Amino acid sequence: MTAFYDALARTADRTPNRVAVVDGERRLSYSELRTAVDGAAAGLRARGVGPGDVITSQLRNGIEAVTLCLAANAINAVHNPVTMSSRERELDFIQRQAATAVFVDDADDELFQHPAAARPRLLPRDEPTFLVYTSGSTADPKGVLHSDRTLGDECTAQAAYHELRDDEVFVIPSSLAHVSGLIYGVLLPVWLGATVVLMDEWDPGRFLELVAAEHGTFSAGATPFLQGITDHPLLERFDTSSFRVFPCGGADVPPDLIRRAAQRLAIRTGRGYGSTEFPSITSGAGPGEDDNKRADTDGRPIGANEVRIVDAEIEARGRELFVGYRDAQLDRDAFTDDGWFRTGDLGVVDDDGYLTVTGRLKDVIIRSGEKISARELEVALAGHPAVDAVAVIAVPDPRTAERACACVVPRPNATVTVEELGRFLLAAGFSKRKLPEQVALLDALPTTAAGKIDKHALRARLRAISTQ
Repeated sequence: MTAFYDALARTADRTPNRVAVVDGERRLSYSELRTAVDGAAAGLRARGVGPGDVITSQLRNGIEAVTLCLAANAINAVHNPVTMSSRERELDFIQRQAATAVFVDDADDELFQHPAAARPRLLPRDEPTFLVYTSGSTADPKGVLHSDRTLGDECTAQAAYHELRDDEVFVIPSSLAHVSGLIYGVLLPVWLGATVVLMDEWDPGRFLELVAAEHGTFSAGATPFLQGITDHPLLERFDTSSFRVFPCGGADVPPDLIRRAAQRLAIRTGRGYGSTEFPSITSGAGPGEDDNKRADTDGRPIGANEVRIVDAEIEARGRELFVGYRDAQLDRDAFTDDGWFRTGDLGVVDDDGYLTVTGRLKDVIIRSGEKISARELEVALAGHPAVDAVAVIAVPDPRTAERACACVVPRPNATVTVEELGRFLLAAGFSKRKLPEQVALLDALPTTAAGKIDKHALRARLRAISTQ
């Protein structure tokens, strides 16, 4: 097992002048990145941080986020990145549960100017070295623990499956605080000794500019990213001849998008399936895959991963599977007695071994790859003085795959608008990414025989209203 810092050091010794990170106008070679990482590691040690301590950070996609991740790895601390969109409510919960030793939220923090010092030799461990929180598929986000081994095996499997080399140029729009952004934007490039070009804000035209200017070869992400570049009206003006691969996942991926992307961008793409707990379970984006399998299924298990269907639920196991949750009480329901991970998603496997995800047991909205808890929104919105009853459901959205619709029964003579509900949630500490984008006003919410809100009937009612 090799720590990610050791992979950085090897490349810095072998090819010190190779570009490691491109961040706007700033560039660091591998030699410069190792110096920056050694300095930040010395700064962390000076603050009393050691093996097993949690470093929580909220940093934009950039050199500092990469540096801090690898500095934490250098001293066997636990890297805990948090999205920029997270606000007080989420930050307080995460820092309490994580038992944060140091919180870093400023790119000008003196950590990033600290002089390098001799680094004590620390052996890579199988204990957790990464703590990544889910987007919140339950009322509170889940803290997912990974080790150098689990994410190292993820990088090994990805590199083999996609036939990646050390001369790859990754162009990454995903947040480095998400598991996909962490892997494709930090760990896999360093594992390979390749170059990563980071985007702080998503803009499809800027992405295409960076691919052309930096000779980008690889990217990955959720549906909106692939859709934005595939359907860009000025696509033909950009030289994307170097661009080869874009696996797509994180939300429902329209089959036609995979076919359009392959044709318009002349790239290898395909649907895939994974989670924070198990980043890359299946993929259809590898070399030699059937075009229909790429578009119409979520691919086949990669590496040594295995998938099975039990009572229609997808269960999976493999070397990249996480160590466990920060809240160990959650582990009991997450794993079967024989060690398989219960994904909470529904699916089928065809005769060729390709998985197709057909639905979710978890009541979430997946907007642009972000999981938003319907229950969390419902509990908060029930406290609005104009709301008598509320249910939140996912409805299809051509841009983000899904959007949150708040189905509200208003109190007598009350007025409810999507803007007012948004203001109410912001005041309660919710981040903007969780706000409902649609409100449906109803006289009553449909219920089951047991008295629970019938969301299947609710979705059918909304579809009927939309077609009238």
